[in-house]
Amino acid sequence: MRPGNFAVSDNWSLHKFGGSSLADAGCYERVAKYLMGLEGRRLGVVVSAMGGMTDSLLALVGLAERDDPLVVDELTAVGNRYAQTVERLTTGQRRVALLDAWGADADDIRAVLADVTQRKAASQRSRDIVSGLGELWSARLLSALLNTHEHPADWLDARKVLVVSPAELGPTVDWSKTQDNFDREVAGTHGTVVITGFIASDEEGLQTTLGRNGSDYSAAIFAALANARDVTIWTDVDGVLSADPNQVPDATVIHRMTYNEAMELAYFGAKVIHPQTLGPVIAKNIPLNIRNTFNADHPGTRIGGHESEVAGVKGITAITGMALVNLEGAGMIGVPGTADRMFRALKNASVSVTLISQASSEHSICIAVPELLASRAGDVIRDEFAEELDAGQIQRVDVTESQSIVAVVGDGMAGTPGVAARFFTTLADEGINIRAIAQGSSERNISAVIESSDVALALRAAHAGFELNVRTQND
Repeated sequence: MRPGNFAVSDNWSLHKFGGSSLADAGCYERVAKYLMGLEGRRLGVVVSAMGGMTDSLLALVGLAERDDPLVVDELTAVGNRYAQTVERLTTGQRRVALLDAWGADADDIRAVLADVTQRKAASQRSRDIVSGLGELWSARLLSALLNTHEHPADWLDARKVLVVSPAELGPTVDWSKTQDNFDREVAGTHGTVVITGFIASDEEGLQTTLGRNGSDYSAAIFAALANARDVTIWTDVDGVLSADPNQVPDATVIHRMTYNEAMELAYFGAKVIHPQTLGPVIAKNIPLNIRNTFNADHPGTRIGGHESEVAGVKGITAITGMALVNLEGAGMIGVPGTADRMFRALKNASVSVTLISQASSEHSICIAVPELLASRAGDVIRDEFAEELDAGQIQRVDVTESQSIVAVVGDGMAGTPGVAARFFTTLADEGINIRAIAQGSSERNISAVIESSDVALALRAAHAGFELNVRTQND
């Protein structure tokens, strides 16, 4: 079930601050100052754990599994870091309450770690319990800080709201139960509501998480629950860039883009936002902004249903660490079910296929898979077609490693003649050989498989060829 049209409020604005935005006391002060300057809206603020805190908590679980005595010192270090931040930002009863709450959580951590040590292995439940505490600490602290500055704020434990169940594509939200929970919990709050990201409850009421990058997903879910006018993901970059700045020094911020463009760029390596995050906001047509906590004057990137106004390519991106697997044989021509057998065998072996290219003659099927799974993919396909290989109906199954996928993305590419020609000519002019090509019928993505050693050159050449350093600044 998708989120419905629940009229909780038409004036909510959701903001999400990640770990880099909440790394230390100075960061908390910066966030609080920004929030206090927002007037006329009901604010929902989803927070991650302090930068690096989730990794530190998971490291405790690893130490407990090995019965390493360092676990005691490491838990103390976690507590000291949080306590020092609390002491810099709060005083009096608020400080006492925060530190007491942390002490109670530390007791829970010790109990979980003791159980892990006894079993010599950590269950996923244990990992979820320990790793999710960082978000609780952030939410309590930011709420207390805002109130210290006489900005009314409550904090909300997302475990009391979000009900999710595991699914093949990731956690699935029970929207009906979650909406009821949200309406009930928010009814008793005032002013700004600081919400824990990352954590949720399963259908049995037990703690779980939304996985890595889960706080972004939390923000999108809560935006949908609140019928928010917009949601802003605050991070440490100015927005979605036209290319990876580590590979393309003149990459620039894409100021406006559609949901589809954002999903394509995110899937093909742009790490600013996870594709799953966009689902809830697309369902309610809520604009999503990507902005920089450390450069709040920059407008960032705005993502929405109709935000693209520039024809042609919007961004260039790449996935590295890939391999090509090619199934080839005259016996495949006109034979139904060959592709079905191939992909079913790969699915059963848990091999994810990133790109598919098939000749119209049906003489070959070429796929791109993660390089770490290339050997398994080749073996699986050879086993599936062993009889055909022995009979000579299929000639070969080749695996080529050290490949990368370079993709040009843009809704404005649809119906625009010459985009593919320009892309391929740009690569050819640099002497870059293309091993495989794929393009969806939507025409918003053209992908080419090349040698990994050519990726940086290909990205720079395509970026310059489509003049993205100029066009993205002016869209």
